[in-house]
Amino acid sequence: MKRILMLIAVFFMVWPVVRANGPLQVKFRSRALLDATVSGYGKEKAQGYYRIEDFRVGFKATYRRFKVKADVGIGDGKLVFKDLVLGYRFRNGVLSFGNSYEPFSMDILISAANLRFHQSAASVLAFSDSRKLGATYHFYNARWYLGTGIYTHNDLNEIGDGQRNAFVSTSRAVWRRQGSDHRLLHFGGAFSFRTQEVNTPEAPTGEIGCVGITSMFPAPLLGAEISDKGSEVKGVMEALLTAPRFMLQAEYCFDRFGRTGGKHAFCPHGGYIQGGFLVKGRGFGYDSVYGIPGRPVSSQAIELVARFNYTDLNDGKAQIRGGEEKDLSLGINFYLNEYFGVKVNGGYVWVGRHCNSFYQEDFFLVQARMQYIF
Repeated sequence: MKRILMLIAVFFMVWPVVRANGPLQVKFRSRALLDATVSGYGKEKAQGYYRIEDFRVGFKATYRRFKVKADVGIGDGKLVFKDLVLGYRFRNGVLSFGNSYEPFSMDILISAANLRFHQSAASVLAFSDSRKLGATYHFYNARWYLGTGIYTHNDLNEIGDGQRNAFVSTSRAVWRRQGSDHRLLHFGGAFSFRTQEVNTPEAPTGEIGCVGITSMFPAPLLGAEISDKGSEVKGVMEALLTAPRFMLQAEYCFDRFGRTGGKHAFCPHGGYIQGGFLVKGRGFGYDSVYGIPGRPVSSQAIELVARFNYTDLNDGKAQIRGGEEKDLSLGINFYLNEYFGVKVNGGYVWVGRHCNSFYQEDFFLVQARMQYIF
């Protein structure tokens, strides 16, 4: 309730100022994702889970070169701030302040409603963080996207509640060539550095991991605990190809956690490749300001999708074993119009060494999602 009141307060503080001084455009937003998962994995012959994966409300307001974006979401039984950003637009750039994702991994930057599958690949979830409070400058032109920023190592919702005393600097560069008829070549990468945490009573520890291909199972698939955590350096390489009916997207992530006390650094890695083919519709969306792919351009579309992912959080030299897995997913997405969609997919997971003890064998599951976005 407190966060909803804060969101309302932000809007009503902004509204009278901008309305009194010039042209104002305000768009209220809402989104809901209703998910269901069925699997033969577990003690019962069939296990089923369903829930509202994400529900949020918010608004966008633009006034001349200024833009305010604010969202409050309810997911997994929690009420949290999502994006809370103030931006200023230049001729070929945007300077933004607030709570948002750092420019690391194009897949984590895609709106959840526009993802090819229910969530980003396991490798992306493992090596990307949640939103951070900070400032980012985005430069763009026809051939380049360049973004750089500095952040606290905390989401806005964590400030004052066990916050981590570290800073993060992240930069991303993309070269692209856009042709006619929705054709695009896009290559790039990102680099991120996090300082060592300070003002801690003892040597800090950290965790890295992910839920896998579904967030509705009772335990995460991968998870590594990192003792004596020092600074962190990570990177990602990315590629995107789109044509009128076809798209191909891939990323490879690598990480290095330095450790204090002479302990060996922890170096996990992983990546994915995925594609989409339009049975109905033509063209795929692309945000050239931020270098982010989107849903099919056609308001009504049917898309066949496939993805292979590999994630390895085991490092024998560091004596840290967070699990290794491979997964293959196939699906079909129905975009009924620009507001409503239905997504159905099946995924098979090869459970490797040192995964969570809940996962004792390979498994298959089917997932479905109904979504709206306004």
